[in-house]
Amino acid sequence: MIVLKCILFVWALYLSSYVLYNAILFFAHFVLRDPKPSFHAPSTRFAIIIPAHNEELLLERNLISIREQRYPRELHKTIVVADNCVDQTAFIASRNGALVMERVDAEHVGKGYAIKYALESISLENFDAVFVVDADSMINCDALMHLNEPIKKGIDAIQCYNGVSNSEDSWFTRLLDVSRTISNEIFHPAKMKLGLSSYLMGNGMCFSRKFLQKYGWNAFTVGEDWEFYTKIIQAGRTVAFSNKARVYHQESSSLKQATTQRMRWSSGRFEIARKYGFRLFFQGLREGNIIKIDGSLPLLFPNPSLGMNLTLIGLIASIVVLIASGNNSFVFWYISLFVLQLVIFVAGILYTKNKIMKLLSLFVAPIFLTWKLGIDLFSMLGFGTKKWIRTERKASS
Repeated sequence: MIVLKCILFVWALYLSSYVLYNAILFFAHFVLRDPKPSFHAPSTRFAIIIPAHNEELLLERNLISIREQRYPRELHKTIVVADNCVDQTAFIASRNGALVMERVDAEHVGKGYAIKYALESISLENFDAVFVVDADSMINCDALMHLNEPIKKGIDAIQCYNGVSNSEDSWFTRLLDVSRTISNEIFHPAKMKLGLSSYLMGNGMCFSRKFLQKYGWNAFTVGEDWEFYTKIIQAGRTVAFSNKARVYHQESSSLKQATTQRMRWSSGRFEIARKYGFRLFFQGLREGNIIKIDGSLPLLFPNPSLGMNLTLIGLIASIVVLIASGNNSFVFWYISLFVLQLVIFVAGILYTKNKIMKLLSLFVAPIFLTWKLGIDLFSMLGFGTKKWIRTERKASS
């Protein structure tokens, strides 16, 4: 019983650090003012790179959203990397005016390799910035205009708002929409107000030409976004966040559809966390560099669903301690952590559309959490998907 109590204490300290960190960001978002907006005339030349592996279903929607940009046509060029495709991806891209690069390489497979191929195949000198967008996404009509602002200010790495385009497809997409909204509307803006770095989310990433010429693209794991983000922080640089440049991706509508994708994402994140998380944290401590310390936390802290799962596991174990020894201090501790996480989630619902349906989706959250716990456990044990496997999609309604 003493060993269990010690484990529960350390477990609770870790989760308390995670919840406190999120609570600080939550508080900062509502207390600190947004920076004053500025305006620069559109002049940034964008290369829009779309890595695509058998994306004939949703690619055209993306290309249409790019054509509808309220930004001078002559200042942006769309490049689609048809990566190991066996469908009509290349044809659809060409039909919609994109520059098509067909890549066939059975050995070096993955989004990271597709990005590198595009960067090495174009003349970067013809552009001022590179904007990476997933093929199954679409961007808001002012995205390039809002990315023009930070690039003109000399910011080199930017993560866009990364939302869900099909948020009302199912209870699953509703829950994910709330989670994404909390990140996009509360946590990332708060980090900007505090002068901290955001992290890359794989979709809607923008980099200045000078940045890419200096650092290149050298991230090829299934967690290429986390890998490249870590290297940015290690180099003493930061990632800015643009709330107004928005990318909306097509989310999986069911657990079955999402399993392979989540296994890939989760395994990629845990692999980078094991490799760089503590190294980056202690490097920040040695240097007294708050950016590096904070930059390590998204790797070391759990994702929201895992944070809630770890809290519930701790709560169940603390109830065992209560029954065996009558000590209820752990029960109250874990209940407090559970409530604080739930409050943040409910606050996120207030930022979404169709709030009642999002709130009702909480009743099926236990199913989601159980499924996600299995995903995370398998990924932590090294059984996650190691290859870039296309997620099955359905046409957007």
